[in-house]
Amino acid sequence: RRAYLAHDEAVRVADSVTLRSLRLEGVEEENERLRRLLGFASALKWGIVPAEALQGRGLGDEFTVALAAGKSAGVLPKSPVIAPEGLVGMVERVDNSMSIAITWPHTDFRASAMTADGSVFGIVAPHEGRGASRYLLELRGIPLRSVLKIGVLVVSSGLGDVYPRGIPIGTIIAEVKTVEGYPRIYLLRPAVKLPDISSVFILTPERAKQGV
Repeated sequence: RRAYLAHDEAVRVADSVTLRSLRLEGVEEENERLRRLLGFASALKWGIVPAEALQGRGLGDEFTVALAAGKSAGVLPKSPVIAPEGLVGMVERVDNSMSIAITWPHTDFRASAMTADGSVFGIVAPHEGRGASRYLLELRGIPLRSVLKIGVLVVSSGLGDVYPRGIPIGTIIAEVKTVEGYPRIYLLRPAVKLPDISSVFILTPERAKQGV
């Protein structure tokens, strides 16, 4: 009986230690993200509106988010939404205290983009795949003569008057097969993961024009 009870107690202790370890890992990850957010805000200094992203409270679409900032904070429609890792999306609707933004997997998301060295330009849009591939992006309209390598960083180009130049969007992971003679299409791994869209920054029009 003593051995049986001692075994149960040892199991409870081990389970407790494991649970605390998992919680600690989550806290450490959250602390690291908060440090990145603070560092990012310090680097930009002005023209940014911090906002909590309330996922699942958008327009009935899993790829929209409600942001806890609105007109009273200087947020306007078409304002870029960014995170320390890169581009999140764009504000679509605004009221006095809240706003609705589309994120990069949304079917309406488009961004004029270029490779980080500025040598190749194209348009980034959601990948219309199934399963896990639905959470990838496509770099479209790349000339046939431009062959891009795996791992190349793609950033916003600043064209189109929505997203400032130089915001990371994703990294090339593969080329999509297309009809012969058509422009090339590349798959991108997004810079920002959906689970990380919890605390974001909204750029004011002045900051967007000035760049980041």
